[in-house]
Amino acid sequence: MKTRLLFVGLLSLLLAAASVPLYAQDATPQVEISDASLARYTDGGQMQLVVEFQNSGEVDPGAISVTEDGKPISEIAVEQISESTISNAIILVIDTSGSMEGPGLAAAKEAAIALINGKRSKDYMAIVSFSDGPVVRTGLTNSKSELRNAVEALQTSGGTALYDAVMKGVEIYESVTNDLVKNVIVLSDGNDADSKATLAEAAKAVGDSQVRVFTVALEGEDFDPASLAQIAQAGGGLALTTPNPEELAGLYKQIQTEIDNSYVIRFTGLQTKRAEVTYQVAYQGLTASFTVEVPGFTPVTTTRPAPTTTRPPITIPAGSPLPASPLVLRAIGSGAAAIAAALFLFILFGGKRDDAAATLGKRLAAYGRRGARGEGEGEQRLIERIPLLRLFAARAEEEVKKRGLLSGVNAILDQANIPLSAGEAVAASLGLSALVGVITGLVTVNTIIGIVAFAVMLVIVASIIQYAGAREKRRFESQLPDTLTLLSTSLRAGYSLLQAVEAVAAEAPEPTSREFGRAIAESRLGRPVVAALQGITDRMRSGDFDWAVMAIEIQREVGGNLAEVLQTVADTMLARNRLKGEIRALTAEGRISAIVLIMLPIGLGFFVWSSNPDYISPLFTDVRGVVAIVVGGLLMVAGWFWLRKIVNIEV
Repeated sequence: MKTRLLFVGLLSLLLAAASVPLYAQDATPQVEISDASLARYTDGGQMQLVVEFQNSGEVDPGAISVTEDGKPISEIAVEQISESTISNAIILVIDTSGSMEGPGLAAAKEAAIALINGKRSKDYMAIVSFSDGPVVRTGLTNSKSELRNAVEALQTSGGTALYDAVMKGVEIYESVTNDLVKNVIVLSDGNDADSKATLAEAAKAVGDSQVRVFTVALEGEDFDPASLAQIAQAGGGLALTTPNPEELAGLYKQIQTEIDNSYVIRFTGLQTKRAEVTYQVAYQGLTASFTVEVPGFTPVTTTRPAPTTTRPPITIPAGSPLPASPLVLRAIGSGAAAIAAALFLFILFGGKRDDAAATLGKRLAAYGRRGARGEGEGEQRLIERIPLLRLFAARAEEEVKKRGLLSGVNAILDQANIPLSAGEAVAASLGLSALVGVITGLVTVNTIIGIVAFAVMLVIVASIIQYAGAREKRRFESQLPDTLTLLSTSLRAGYSLLQAVEAVAAEAPEPTSREFGRAIAESRLGRPVVAALQGITDRMRSGDFDWAVMAIEIQREVGGNLAEVLQTVADTMLARNRLKGEIRALTAEGRISAIVLIMLPIGLGFFVWSSNPDYISPLFTDVRGVVAIVVGGLLMVAGWFWLRKIVNIEV
């Protein structure tokens, strides 16, 4: 009787023990540094380590110490990862083979949904199922509804491709560049039967990655925990087993607790120069090391404040080529840019007037309201008084002339009414752009950014000149009907053509008065009137005024009433301008639509980048994202030209 009772007692203990989840590996406490962030190291040596305490139970943050190349770090800040800004990521790999049908899959769904509901909003999860092969149900997302829908849609069928599913779960992280703590949880109830990969290949893929893998084995008829335990051991995670599907939720919660048992350690590094540094974290006899190359930083030391001051002075290290503070760098850069802009304006318009040249300018002004370059034609600007600048401008003009661009550059400057020669304009543009590029490179401490700033500044200067010329042309052509009417009425009043041109120079607004005044000056110096008017056409690049000059030239050759011809041309241009205005009003909606369609993606991109940079960063770091941006940009440019072709109607 006693033997029977003893046997029954032992059997009860064995059954009770069998219902308790077991570790399929040695649960030895370990410490591992899973990530080291250098994002802010150049800003005073700010360093961040993510440390995992595996199988260590509750951790005492005060017992954690850090050394750098054997030198202790005196001040460290320790924060549990669940309370930090760093996000956890879990890829849940669920067995949906035929053997999971019934209570197994139902319990797996319930446990997965409980895990999803308990995650933080900033944490990410993905769902991968496997039967005959792995299937990614949803990629990494923080949307709980999307994850729940993916879990609810799981159904059982087929065999078991366990090793392929493990490799697929690890592979998802290969394209992820976000600052995430990466984990994989694998649930299976049987042995692998359909994978293309072997157990050794799956374990190697897990070991080579920076992903922590946990395995949960639901004991079944073909249960073999050895393969799952080997995968978990390669991934530095836990291998748990249970015969009861209802305990899956508890096992997931246990794994979540183990994942949350990670800490973020922040401190100020000691290495001020670029070097390879080894950091070691110690906790109750456990140690972990991590070697990384740090970029170095420029130290800023502070001294005790003097009795009469309340702010401690900042001392710059001896031999430093630039002030160490980024604020000081930006201040110097801004001041240098302001000085450069003032110097550029002084080069263009500064300097004293030479008396002899001023007298000559006044004498030439008697032949017209304006000189070819304005009333200050005789001024000797600073760029002419400094030999080096004068030589640079002369060499620039020679290079422009050699390449056959001299007439084009002069025409652009004439149209924009910029009082510079081609060489002076090129020299000033290159000098200003080079100065901006150098300042940008010094402030950002990046040569590539400085070169880009130089190129961008060149484009900006050229665009400003083009815009100024286009604006002068629009103003001239909008005044042209009134100009021709004034010429016609002057001719009807008995004026000669030269006197009518003088009347326009005296009465018309800018830029018409300036251009006609220049034509008067040229005609008084011996140039034919028609040729002088043709010069206005060449400078302003106006096809409309070219018609008027052509009408004048034809009338002078064949005879006729020039006043009526000019009045007819003026009426035609007036009607044409009215039609242009109507067309512009009718196509305004199309132009606005083009602007909105082009700016909307750019604006939304900047908004998402400023509000959630981690979400949009794969577009710039992943090859597929870069390709998408390039293709999208090309399509936007094509759409812009297409819409312009539709709304730009020539009259």
